[in-house]
Amino acid sequence: MTEREGEIQEIRLGDCPICGGKNTLKALQYVHEIPYFGKVMESTIICERCGYRNADVIPLEDRPPRLYTVRVEEEKDLFTRVVRSKSGTIELEEIGVRIEPGPAAEGFVSNVEGILERVRETLLMTERFKEQEGDEEAVKKAEEILKYIEDVKTGKKPLTVRIMDPLGNSALIGEKVKSRLLTQEEIDSLSLGPYLRVDPEDEENPG
Repeated sequence: MTEREGEIQEIRLGDCPICGGKNTLKALQYVHEIPYFGKVMESTIICERCGYRNADVIPLEDRPPRLYTVRVEEEKDLFTRVVRSKSGTIELEEIGVRIEPGPAAEGFVSNVEGILERVRETLLMTERFKEQEGDEEAVKKAEEILKYIEDVKTGKKPLTVRIMDPLGNSALIGEKVKSRLLTQEEIDSLSLGPYLRVDPEDEENPG
């Protein structure tokens, strides 16, 4: 099927591997252009029966592996665009947060403020869980990070945001963003999450 830009297309995928629902799995695909990045397809897989959901952002143009960095120092920096595919790793330096790819990783298009909101929601859940466990140290640490996030959002504290992608499928986009190619050592140290890295020697000598 040919993707038409600007239109959401629905594709039936068949049975759900999670709940076994018959022909309940579908994909919603949306192709659009992101300025200074190129054409991408946002794809979301959904089960109409159990609610299973998984999303990814798939660039439709080849891009080299890069590291993108932005220093958030005032409120307008929060609107720096974030394109994160399943293979992208996000680092928030000052609060010690690293979001790595994993089996349940999702791709998305958002901004720095959206990333902070995702982290805030996760921390609130963690804080409640640790309170129930009586882990006062973990609760205090979560509260400190939550306070720092609020200070970043009001321009009181700085935050260094990085995104790295060994497949070149992720990026930060904005006036203050700096980028460079990833070194081979950096590429080797990054997780690909649900993507499979194939060793050339394995291809030559299967089994």
